[in-house]
Order: sequence, then C-alpha cells, then structure tokens
Amino acid sequence: MMLRTIYLSICCLLSISLWADTITGACGDSLYWSFDTETRHLDITGKGKMQLYKYPAWTTNNNITIASVSFPDSITSIDSYAFEEQELTEVVIPASVKKFGRDAFAQMPSLLRFEYEGEGYAESENGILYNCYNLRYFKGITRMIAYNDALDTIIVTYGYASASFLNRSYIDDSHAYDKRLYGKYNTTPKKIKTYFFPDELEEIGDFLLCYATDLGGISIPKKVHMIGPGAFLNCTSLDSLVFEGDSIQTIGDSAFSRCSSLSYISLQDTIPPTIYEHTFDSVDRSIPIYIPLNATERYQTAPYWSEFFNFIEPTPPTTDIENTSTNPNNMSNSSDFNGKKCLQNNQILIFRDGATFTISGQKR
Repeated sequence: MMLRTIYLSICCLLSISLWADTITGACGDSLYWSFDTETRHLDITGKGKMQLYKYPAWTTNNNITIASVSFPDSITSIDSYAFEEQELTEVVIPASVKKFGRDAFAQMPSLLRFEYEGEGYAESENGILYNCYNLRYFKGITRMIAYNDALDTIIVTYGYASASFLNRSYIDDSHAYDKRLYGKYNTTPKKIKTYFFPDELEEIGDFLLCYATDLGGISIPKKVHMIGPGAFLNCTSLDSLVFEGDSIQTIGDSAFSRCSSLSYISLQDTIPPTIYEHTFDSVDRSIPIYIPLNATERYQTAPYWSEFFNFIEPTPPTTDIENTSTNPNNMSNSSDFNGKKCLQNNQILIFRDGATFTISGQKR
C-alpha cells in the first residue's frame, strides 16, 4: 500500500512538471522570475538587484528561450550576461536600474528597440548591446550605444564616463559625464533619422554625424559652445537647425557642408558665433535665419554670416524637447502645451496656439 502511494505521488509530480506552462525561480534576494513556456515571456517581480550568480535562473536552463521580458519599477540592476543570446525584439528598462553588467543584452540580432527610462547616472560595464546589429531604436546613456547600420533613432539621455575624465565634468569623486561627443569620418550609421543629445553636452566633436544622409531636423542643447569641423558633413536630408541656448561660440569648417536641404536656422545668440568659409557650403543663402531682437546688423557684418540675407527677428520661442506618446492637440486643453517641443513618432513637433507645427515651421 505504501509503495503504491509513493508511486502515485511520483506520477502526479511528473504530470505537473510535464504539463506546467510556467517555470519560476529567484534571481535576487527579493527578486523573482516567472517564465511562460507558451508565450516565452519572462516576468520579473520583486525589488532590489539581480544576482544570477547566486541563484539558479533562466540562464542555467537550456530549454528557456526568451521572446519578451518585463521588469518591476523597483529593480535596481541587470546582471552580466542576463539576456545574452536570447530572442528579445524590444527591451524597456525602468529608471530604477542604476547598474548594467557586462554583455547584459549582447549577441541578440533579434533586438530592434532598446529603451532605458533613466535620465541620470547609471553604472554601465562594457558590451551592453554588443553585436545587436539589427537594433533600430536606442534611448539611453552613451556608454551603452553600439553603432550599427540599422540604427535610425538615437536619443542620448546622459553622457556617461567611467574611467578617463578628460573633457568631462565631475558629479562627485567617482562619477563623471561626457561633455563632448565625437565621431569618425564616414563611420556614422547612414540610416539615422533622429538624434537627440544629452542636456549636459558642451561640445559636438569632429565628424559626429557626418554622412548620416537620412538625418532630419536637429536641436543643439543649451550648453553646447562648440561644433567641430565636419560634424554634420553631407547630412543631405537635414532640413532644420535649432540652437536651444546662447552658448554657441564656434561652428567648425565644413560642419554643415553639403547640407543642401537645410531650410531653417534658429539662433539665440546676439553675438554671431564664429563660422568659416566652408561651414555652410551648399546651403541656400536665402533660407530664414531666426535671430534675437536687434541682432541683425551684427550678423549682416559678421564674416561669412554676411553671405546670408534673410535674417528674421526675433527668434521664435523654443523650449526643451520632451518625449510624449500623446498628441496634446487631442487633449481638452492644448494650450497647456503652448510652445513646447515634443518627440512624437520619431519626429520633432511644436505645439503652439492649439495647432501642431514641424520644427521647420510647417503647420500640420
């Protein structure tokens, strides 16, 4: 009788194991995971830091291939190699995460969208998105970016630096952020349509986005005082250029050379920034140049600015660009958004007086 009872118990356990549609476990002291074998969705719950080395997890189960994942707002870290070689297509990381381990999302050709919701300091080791060569949309800090030819949208929310503090600003003794972004000649992903810079950026270096022939309108953060030579060389689709602040002092030679679609420049500086003979090569000299009140004479007499002749005072009101998934025009009181710039569907829009405008001034 006893043997029969034991036999039936074992059979019941095997049946539950074989037909169960979820697999569960711990991935931290107060962090837990649940995997749905049908949808291949991994749901992480609880709080605190991820510790895969300490607890048996999905990474030790060869039968688990993750197609999607969700995180709680109280998770504080993503462990090294946590999702390496999985089959995720989209990842949204909550702002509560302040540490990313090495190769956390590496080796995922399936990954198309990566979004980190934090906008401040986060510790990040190497190779976070290594070999995610089909990634199209990136939002996060500079240390995470892995350039590839598929990228069409980059939103840099924080310029992070870990070891070398040259050309960087300190937050405290151990944390610093990049104040200068730079590129290499003809190595920028060619399909980039949208690029937003971190607010604390002070310099845009040489060749940062050169030959990004699909790049549309751009907005230069308030603290930027220098744009290097060739920074936007041959950005042939660039149709608008907005300087959000009055710090710009120098725009390097060929910085906007061959930007033949440029149709609108907005400056906040009463003193014209220094430009050079080829800074705006192939740019139509009749395009509107919006400048502050009483600054026209200075621009008309400044070297190379004097070649432009359509100066308009005063500069239209501009504000920081905000991310929004909701069109303010569909809300009951669109005046609440008056004058604000928003990023919507990868396009910069301005909401003013109950109407929607593109960054180049076209009413929609």
